[in-house]
Amino acid sequence: MNTGALLTTASAARMRAYAPYSGNLVGAALLTEEGAIITGANIENASYGITTCAERVAIMTAVHAGHQKFKSIAVFSDNSPPVTPCGACRQVLWELAGNIEVIMGNCNNEETKIMPLQDLLPEPYGINKWIGNSPDQKLLGKEEMWRLPVLFHPIGYTANNYHEPGMIPENYKELLSQVIINPEMEDGLYRLEEEERINIISYLHLAGGYRLKDRARGRGNEVYGVFACRTPLRPNSIAQTTVQLVDRKGNILTVKGLDLINRTPVLDIKTVLPGR
Repeated sequence: MNTGALLTTASAARMRAYAPYSGNLVGAALLTEEGAIITGANIENASYGITTCAERVAIMTAVHAGHQKFKSIAVFSDNSPPVTPCGACRQVLWELAGNIEVIMGNCNNEETKIMPLQDLLPEPYGINKWIGNSPDQKLLGKEEMWRLPVLFHPIGYTANNYHEPGMIPENYKELLSQVIINPEMEDGLYRLEEEERINIISYLHLAGGYRLKDRARGRGNEVYGVFACRTPLRPNSIAQTTVQLVDRKGNILTVKGLDLINRTPVLDIKTVLPGR
């Protein structure tokens, strides 16, 4: 991932900041060695001392998700010159990520700064990696690791004229929509145009709450379990939609039969098995 793309992700992350006291929204995007991106934003508090910066939100989220190796972190805010990580963030980043690249930017792309962390923290305190702090593999089963949250990273988004769920027309199966894939992932679409139908895996970002049993409107209003029907209100708001692939131009797919609203995050695309 290039510098600009990581900064753009950090810019988007700042929209989830909670900063009613300073009014300064800061976003961070942390790139792991495996290519995953973990984001964070500053979370303030009326007791100022327990405010948490965007960089620490990102690195602590990443560590809890199981990541241990990192390449770079982008920090974005609408300040000139670009904001730099505070001393506490520099120390935490050094401890958990080592001498990673720090990218600092704002709305003026000409002011972007890129520095190794050690230039920002020339004499860090302590070590730069964990010692004796890795999970004991023998205990993984007993710890029931499968219960831990799983992070997903959108590969793109949908584009159409349905701006909320109630706007999806009954004849959506006959209508066209677009799926816009991150340009950096365009190579992953190689030869996709050979397929007639594809599965769009998405995150229903406006869905919330669920019941294990409820009445299914599409099945005569009878009661079904959540895993026995296609209700959008699920423990994990993930959807799979099979669509007809009409055209591909670069990273833009034109599809028919999409039942997702505009700007729905797309998590994955898979081909449809023959005979299905």
